[in-house]
Amino acid sequence: MKWQFELSDCPINPAYPIKATQLYDNGVQKGPFHLTMEDFINSLKVEPDGLHNAEKLVEEETNVSPTFPVGTIRYSSDPWHTRQRITMEIPQKQWDIKYGDDDEFFSIGFPRMVIQYLISSQNDQKKMIETRLFAVLNDKKPIDDETLLFHFPYPNVGKSNGIVCWGRNQRLEITRLTELERAFQWFIASPFNEDHGVRTTHGIANFRKLIDRIQDKPFDDEWLIPIRNQSFRDLYV
Repeated sequence: MKWQFELSDCPINPAYPIKATQLYDNGVQKGPFHLTMEDFINSLKVEPDGLHNAEKLVEEETNVSPTFPVGTIRYSSDPWHTRQRITMEIPQKQWDIKYGDDDEFFSIGFPRMVIQYLISSQNDQKKMIETRLFAVLNDKKPIDDETLLFHFPYPNVGKSNGIVCWGRNQRLEITRLTELERAFQWFIASPFNEDHGVRTTHGIANFRKLIDRIQDKPFDDEWLIPIRNQSFRDLYV
């Protein structure tokens, strides 16, 4: 785990100009925390209280989080861990996809995205009972509660709710959460069709025609259409 500190030249609260974020090795972020300059300077000079008792604290912990898949940005569960919600970031990238029964692969640019899995657990079996997928701007900013959500631009995802249609893909059961690192690839491996339509600023309603327009091109955020009054925080309401 490491700390990341940011000093703004125009902070929201001048009394707390330092923004601190904890970054864990598995990709999880905690924070932000807002500090005074004095807090920041003291943190560089003084060993945090109770650090010498860290090993004892670890021994006494009973509510330990599971191992998260790489790219996890938020996690929640019920008290019994029978229902878990894992939200991950997927970077903007070119993906090779198929359309319908066509054997040809098309290189299509996908936006930066957030994908959320709702997992139902019983004994050692875990099942993905819902998957939601949204686009976000590729603006290099960390995803937080204020990050605006955009419609996933291509088919196979509900445009009103972001729910993924898995179709004939049967890989919906997992044994551990880290397997979710490959789940988006399972979605991409399923042929695309016209289910749930297309939502981009190109104004082309047919996905096959849109492929001819955008294949082999990097995704442009100008193609995205925002979801009215929805931000990342709404995924956990």
